Amino acid sequence: MRFSDIAHTCAQNLLRRKSRTILTVLGVIVGCCSIVLMISIGQGISEQNEQMLKSMGNLNDITVTAAGGSGAYDSSGVGMSSLSSSDMTSSDQQAKLDDAAVQTFRGISGVAAVMPQRSAQSTVDLTAGAGSRYVAQYASVMGTDMTQLEASGYKLVQGRMPRRAGEVLLGKYAAYQFMDKYRSDDDSRRIAPGDYECDENGCKESEGEKPFFDVLTTKLNLITGADYQSPDDYRKIGSTSMSSTDSGDGDGTASSQNPVVSMPLTVVGVLDASTNNYDAFSSGVVMSLEDMDTLQAKIDGKTNTTSRTKTNYDQVVVHAQNIKDVPGIEAQIKMSGYQTTSFEQTRKEIEKQSRGIQLALGGIGAVSFLVAAIGIANTMIMSVSERTREIGIMKALGCYVKDIRTMFLCEAGAIGLVGGLIACLISALGSLSINLLSFGGFSMENVGKAIMGGDDVSRISVIPWWLFVVAVLFSILVGILAGFGPANKAVKIPALDAIKNEQ
Repeated sequence: MRFSDIAHTCAQNLLRRKSRTILTVLGVIVGCCSIVLMISIGQGISEQNEQMLKSMGNLNDITVTAAGGSGAYDSSGVGMSSLSSSDMTSSDQQAKLDDAAVQTFRGISGVAAVMPQRSAQSTVDLTAGAGSRYVAQYASVMGTDMTQLEASGYKLVQGRMPRRAGEVLLGKYAAYQFMDKYRSDDDSRRIAPGDYECDENGCKESEGEKPFFDVLTTKLNLITGADYQSPDDYRKIGSTSMSSTDSGDGDGTASSQNPVVSMPLTVVGVLDASTNNYDAFSSGVVMSLEDMDTLQAKIDGKTNTTSRTKTNYDQVVVHAQNIKDVPGIEAQIKMSGYQTTSFEQTRKEIEKQSRGIQLALGGIGAVSFLVAAIGIANTMIMSVSERTREIGIMKALGCYVKDIRTMFLCEAGAIGLVGGLIACLISALGSLSINLLSFGGFSMENVGKAIMGGDDVSRISVIPWWLFVVAVLFSILVGILAGFGPANKAVKIPALDAIKNEQ
């Protein structure tokens, strides 16, 4: 028999008992939907966990500090004690984070960028506007290699990269750190996008207000010093009453041995917000390492402010090309005697938990599929019993045994195929409905988010394209396996006994 004849016969036999076929297909639909939706919820949990990790920091970043260094912070501003750190390697001499170490890290396979960083060690205040009208207390100031920013995943939302001394970048939310000295305390700040506004009706997320000034057209002045302390009253920052002969007691002054230092800054670009809204890359000042050396020399009272005298860094952020390269890179750095911090161990633990949840949910759906397989087997057994005489006639006419087996297996596979296709369609609609409900209702924007997702979108149910393919193939496979026994039974029936059968 040609395959087209087998397929035609298969369709005729399935349509001959429509009610039984429909009920069997319905069992496959229920089982397949159960598995797809359960796995999709597990995928949604994995997506939420991944977004949670991304909100804590870049998963491709490895923060390197000198062994034994305590209190170091990673590039997202999170303390090392809150993350998984590699153990210190035993070494008679502590490895230094200097230019040589940076070059070594850049030579490791899989490294996309290496960004040495050094923070201002003294208290820093910022002023802007005529008469130092706008002030920001306790500003975060970071010196880094500007040439590595783009390769490390940082992007500009405004302006350009610094080209000359004194040119700096600001974090996206840095403008919202400034207070207006001439306004009342209740109105001295601007609300940043994403902050919450509260009134008698409750709290809601704000779309943000316009900053007091345009950072790209307004000069900034940095105020610091070895003993500098920001005044308790922010209105005193930048005022002429700040004397360099008073003691540093929280009134915006410094000692006579270590006077107040000021440094003019020109903002030429605004960085997109990093994962932590309180670090320099999000709400502070990012300058070149050369400018940081100049600032530190002024603080130390050195006359030569152009040469780089300090080559040790507070930390070095190594950015891997692929998240899979992180464990190997981290292991090599650790072997060199440095302390490393990354989210790799945390990510593995969360992935392990997610796999466990997915297996549990998939197992629940598999029970329904098992019931569907039993239904297919029952349908095929009944079909063989009802068509015993037909099978005998086919054998008497010279039909090959393999064609009879193929015919029954095709019927079982067809039930799985139709049930799988319909189940995938229903699962897609069900997943879409679940996500729309979680987003607050139907809208074209919510439909796009529910289907495509996004960096700031948290979906409950996620169905990747491969899950539909696997579901259909699995349904066909289950149908064929369930029909294999009845098909073998059909080919073993003797022709004469089958013809004598009255059914």
